[in-house]
This record gives sequence, structure tokens and C-alpha cells, in this order.
Amino acid sequence: MATIRDVAAKAGVNPSTVSRVFSGKAKISSRTQQRVLQAAAELEFQPNAIAQSLSARRTHTIAIVVPHIYDGYFDDSFFPQIMRGLLQATYARKFRILVGGSNSHADVITQTFQILGSRQADGIVVVSNRLDVDTVGALVAQGAPFVLVGKPPSHYTAISWVDADNEVETARVVTYLIRQGHRRIAFVGGDPDVAVTSERLCGYHQAMAAANLLTCAEWINYGFFAEVGGYKAAERMVALGENAPTAYYAANDLMAVGILSALRERAIAVPEQVSVIGTNDSAEATHVMPALTTLRVPYAEMAAMAANLLIDTILTADLQPPVQRFVKCQLIERHSSGRAPL
Repeated sequence: MATIRDVAAKAGVNPSTVSRVFSGKAKISSRTQQRVLQAAAELEFQPNAIAQSLSARRTHTIAIVVPHIYDGYFDDSFFPQIMRGLLQATYARKFRILVGGSNSHADVITQTFQILGSRQADGIVVVSNRLDVDTVGALVAQGAPFVLVGKPPSHYTAISWVDADNEVETARVVTYLIRQGHRRIAFVGGDPDVAVTSERLCGYHQAMAAANLLTCAEWINYGFFAEVGGYKAAERMVALGENAPTAYYAANDLMAVGILSALRERAIAVPEQVSVIGTNDSAEATHVMPALTTLRVPYAEMAAMAANLLIDTILTADLQPPVQRFVKCQLIERHSSGRAPL
């Protein structure tokens, strides 16, 4: 049976374009539509495969597609926590988890449609919430059951999602540093094309503005959630000399560990001279020296909640109002943060 990827390759378009053509809910040029339809006809593509598979029977399986784009993806504690929450929820409900991979962020859409279209799963938990790939729009167009871990773009108002309030929580961490006397505070974000990075950066700016503190472009950097990314960010900022930050907020613990390494190599004492705060409260947070102050984000709880919402939708098969929930985060104070140097 031909897939969306096959049609896309034959028509010379992206798989998401094929999805939009058959959804009938997006503006596609007539020339592109004709090319896609002709390719689909020649391949005997079944455009309603997803809808047919979902109505035909239940598999008692939900899926997740992992965009393992870079080597360090599984070094972060985010994915293990997500899997723990999914497994706990699905086991209790007598469902299973199907894990698929993708070699690009756009490929998440293709892999998702292949899993659902081949009747391997009844719905999907989506964790690839990017600004440059509209996975949510593609799934909405197909009418496939899904729940998002993370907030969707603001124009998708009828989507079920579970998330931390990343703007508020980041502002709270930065305010904590400000109350410790810090005025030069660095923000080390993850991938700038991920929605959570944009949300956390907004929280950083809000807290700095509320305290009437100016921000410096050199204090904002992106480490792409990798330890080496945090190391390089700190390396660049230490070189600022008297304008170097006295505190760093990192959007995951791996980047915070990299920051600690860069500071240690330069004989900069933590927290006596510089404070460092991470995010996630991963296992390594308690093993580094000094032990890492970090914002605990309950990803396992978020994933379990998303799985249960998705299973409820699958089992009831009724149109339910969307469920949209924030979970609470907690700042865990350890030894890597303290008062600003005099």
C-alpha cells in the first residue's frame, strides 16, 4: 500500500503538503494539487487510510514518534521521564506504547501518519512542539486522536495539551536570582526553534524588565540541550570580562553541567563568584560538584496525564471539549546558587 511519503516523493513535494491536499482545509495552488492527485492516482494511494483504520478497530496501542536528530538526544533526562509516565499510564489502562523514530523534525509528520494509517496505533502523544514544523496542524487536518505535551501555537484553541507554564516558571527562577543580588544574569536556552525555548526566553525578559534590569544580547545563548552547548555558552560569556554574568539559568541540567565545567576550568568558584541553575532535576544534578540548583519539571506526570487524556478520547469515541492543563514546577535549592559577589 502506498504511503504519504511515496506520494510526496513522486509529486516532488513535502509529505505535509500531501496531507494538506487531501484534508481540503488548506490553500494549495491548483498546480500542486493536480501534481499530488495525479501521483496519488498512479500509486493507488488511499487518502482516508487513517480515518478508516481508526474507525475499523482498536489496537489498544498509543504511539509516540521521537525525532532523534542528534546524538545527544537520549543523554537528556527529558525522554526517559516522558517514557516512564507513558508506560505507567498505559500499563494501568491495559494499553501499549509504540515508539517510532524520525530522521528530521518534518519526518515526524510522515512517521505519525504511517503508524496511524497502517493501523498500528489508535492515537498519538506528540512531544515535537516546534515553531518551524506544523505537526499539530497536520494532525488536526487528518482528524487523528492526539494529545500534546507542550502548548500548541496560540491559533489552535481546540487542542488537548499538558504543559508547565514555562514563561511563569522561568520568570520565577530569574526573580530568585535577582533577589540574591544578581544583576547580570545569563539565559542559556535549548533549540531556538522549539516552542519551550521561546516561552522560557519570554519569562527571562519579563523578570528582568520587572526588576528594571537591562539585558545584554551577549548574555543570551543557545546550547541545544547539550552539555557541550552549555560549555561553549559559558566560554563565550566569561570572555566578556567585567560584563560577564554573575548567574546563569540553563534550560536543562545537561547545559548547566557544561557551564559548571567551563567555570571550573577557569578557576571561577561556584557559587561564591557565579551562580548556576539548571532545569529538570535530572539524576546528574545531585552528582556534580557543587550539587546543582534546578527547576524540577514533572515530565513523567505530564506524559502520564497526556496518555490518560488520549486513552479517554479513544475509548469514548465522543467529541469531548479539549483539556488544557498546567502542572506545577518546583525550584530545588542545592549548592550551585547563592548571593551575588560584592
